[in-house]
Amino acid sequence: MHRYECENCNLVSDPYVLRNSAERYGQEHRDKRHDGMHPSEAILSGGGRMPQADEWRIFALVGVLILLGLATKAL
Repeated sequence: MHRYECENCNLVSDPYVLRNSAERYGQEHRDKRHDGMHPSEAILSGGGRMPQADEWRIFALVGVLILLGLATKAL
């Protein structure tokens, strides 16, 4: 699990399965609160939670691609 932390605002995001999701949250925070500037911030890793809806789509897509690859190899 990954979280975005902004030390200037004393903000810690909800946990995300994908680091990219936490980074995207951080970019949105910077754009809204810091005019795109990079404050003292970090991506924290650890902890656990169930994937969110947009993250499940990625898992499903990977599964479909694997099945398609196996099906084409069997032909």
